[in-house]
Amino acid sequence: MARSWLSRAILHALARMKILFALFLLALTVSSAYAPCKFIILVTTGDREDAGTDARVSLSVSTANGKKLVIKSLKPWGQKGHNNFEKGHTDKFEGSGKCLPSKPCRMLLESNGKGNKPGWFVDKVAFTQIEQKKLSQKEKTFNVNRLLARDESPGTLFVVVDDCAK
Repeated sequence: MARSWLSRAILHALARMKILFALFLLALTVSSAYAPCKFIILVTTGDREDAGTDARVSLSVSTANGKKLVIKSLKPWGQKGHNNFEKGHTDKFEGSGKCLPSKPCRMLLESNGKGNKPGWFVDKVAFTQIEQKKLSQKEKTFNVNRLLARDESPGTLFVVVDDCAK
């Protein structure tokens, strides 16, 4: 009797180990599906009076199936000590993260509306994803051409550019 109980306990433990091993393999497969990528983001501020801003800027890009890259603040991705988002300038931001599975088609760009000059006229945002393992890249330029400010039309601190239906 004791031996049959022990046999059942061993079989039960082996079954649990098989399940854990299968879950481990699944997690490994999922994590390799989102390989690390390098991202380069070029943000062009318009060339009109008071176009620049000192506000914190965040960016989210997504694919047609909803996979996203969210950057809560572009500043850490930029050049240290550089004054970003100045009139007529294009600023470069670089970082890394999980690769998007396809080319992005939707962008949310947002300013927190704070700082010395909170209003900001954005010309465009160019997004590049470089997947080093496959030596491939995905590029998308989002044309914005509008002001992000509370006190001027359209009165919002964010813009959504959605080209997914095109």
